Amino acid sequence: MTAFTHAVQRLDGHGVLQVGPKSAGSTPGPACYGRGGVAPTITDAMAVQNLIGHLPLGYGAVSVDHAAARAAFAPLAERLDSPVELVAADVLAIAVSGMFAEVSGLISRFAIDPREFHLFAFGGAGPVLACFLARELDLKGIVVPPAPGVVSAFGGLIADLKNDFIATLYREATAEAMEEVAGVFGTLVGRARAWLEQQGHQGPGALRLSADMRYAGQSFEIETPIESTWVDFPDLDTLRSAFHGEHARIYGHADTEGAVQVVNLRVVIMAATPKPSLVKPDGATGPLQPTLTVAAHFDGRPHQVPVFVRGDIRPGHRLPSPAIIAQDDTTTVIPPGFATEVDRFGNLVITRDRR
Repeated sequence: MTAFTHAVQRLDGHGVLQVGPKSAGSTPGPACYGRGGVAPTITDAMAVQNLIGHLPLGYGAVSVDHAAARAAFAPLAERLDSPVELVAADVLAIAVSGMFAEVSGLISRFAIDPREFHLFAFGGAGPVLACFLARELDLKGIVVPPAPGVVSAFGGLIADLKNDFIATLYREATAEAMEEVAGVFGTLVGRARAWLEQQGHQGPGALRLSADMRYAGQSFEIETPIESTWVDFPDLDTLRSAFHGEHARIYGHADTEGAVQVVNLRVVIMAATPKPSLVKPDGATGPLQPTLTVAAHFDGRPHQVPVFVRGDIRPGHRLPSPAIIAQDDTTTVIPPGFATEVDRFGNLVITRDRR
């Protein structure tokens, strides 16, 4: 998401405003970062609308130069004969529409109702754009954790050990092939356990075996779970029955007399790691007060917007909209028409006002 917000805007040969795919990257980065960037980016569009940069970012390492962002947008605004704030709003709308196209495809693929789901916003840029995307997707709401910028790193620290070991075989499931299949599985299990030992874990870990299988002539495979004890007692009927059952579960039918091919063998090894104890924050003891109020633009319209410090926000607090919430690792932008509550874990739970 951070790289995406550094996407550069331009006018194409027909004078149409385009966002990306070229990016300013982290170096030189957006013009508003003051590191030599001059091309307008999505981050600069947020700065032009005065939605970011009111308090230090990156633990004091990043400051936002709003004047530099406006200067970067000035040539675009002049060519479009439009105020820089409106051009910046258009850039944001185009960026969100691109995300909408990608996410709505996934929603349709899995046949889910977006009104039943919250968008989990994390990373340095996720909370900046989450409300705008949730509004277009008609999602139930947004959840912003206490430290969005380090969620990925935190997840890596607390995740269980897990690794996949795969071998490609391309064999028909026949009695003659069972010894080879079992031998390859055995080799993968050995590699998996050696890897787990290299990670410093004591104990065998948990194994999950599967085979990517298909009927002869099919162009796709089905990952079929296999009992780990099968390696010690390889049996053709058991292997074929597992595939027939999985095919019937997914597609509602199976050809029990058809030839079955084994394409890939997979061993997944897992082991639990120690988990930290998370401390719940203290609840609110009084009303929440903004640190300052700024003039900002939403959808091209000016608003007086309160800016809150995330460290001041406690469980039980409710925030108005529009609002800006600043913290070292990100900025949470809440447009008009949203209601925000803070749950007992300190997460911001943002929902649309559907009245």
